[in-house]
Amino acid sequence: MSFNLYSDNLVDQSVITTSSNNALFPTSNIKDYRRSKVYRSTSNSDSIVFDFGETSEVSSFFIVPDKRSGFGVSTITLEFNGTNEWSIPAATEAITFSDIQGLGLKEFDTHSYRFCRMVMTSTLGYCEIANIFLGKKLDIQRSISFSWTYKYDELSQSKTNRYGQKFTDVILRQKAISGALRLLNKDQLAEFYKLYDYCGESKPFYMSLGCDVMSDDFRRYSGMFFLGDVPTITNGSFNRFNLTFTAREAT
Repeated sequence: MSFNLYSDNLVDQSVITTSSNNALFPTSNIKDYRRSKVYRSTSNSDSIVFDFGETSEVSSFFIVPDKRSGFGVSTITLEFNGTNEWSIPAATEAITFSDIQGLGLKEFDTHSYRFCRMVMTSTLGYCEIANIFLGKKLDIQRSISFSWTYKYDELSQSKTNRYGQKFTDVILRQKAISGALRLLNKDQLAEFYKLYDYCGESKPFYMSLGCDVMSDDFRRYSGMFFLGDVPTITNGSFNRFNLTFTAREAT
């Protein structure tokens, strides 16, 4: 069992350039935290270039789709380079994702470059992206004790008419996770607080619960979340700390 957190998203600081752009679904939506605010291209083969502004380390990629429509791409490849020139990229990573639970996660050896290009294909007549993470996961060691509770809330609004017929406006569900990390040392506690210092309760973070190779079963418990409140810390024993937190899925 693994527990991984991803908070310092290089996408937030990037200058983003897209190869094509639908004016109704602009490039700026890539940085919008709402999953319904998507970027859409104008063809079945497009790319997005992220300029981090300086050489930056990337070893993780996380993608979540539009909550209602799912993934708007068929394939994704990441390319890395020191300059914005892509005839021969310095490094390449193929990305896999699943429509069953609607998530994609790829861990790879660290690439240290200023530019990343995301190459996409589709069969829809356009390529569509909701939310992605580029960066490094937090270094919280797995020797800690970790337990969690999962809940899948139904957000649909339903009404019943006088004949007893039920009408529902939207079928939408939201994951809720409560977690408890026990016997953290000071360094592990500091890593978790990097998440809180960066995200607070207003920026999303990404979380994977399950196996390193994310199967469809474990994708169910992972995704893009907001912290529900300030994490609570207690001193479990000398120089060891217990931490509890709550998180709700971004929609």
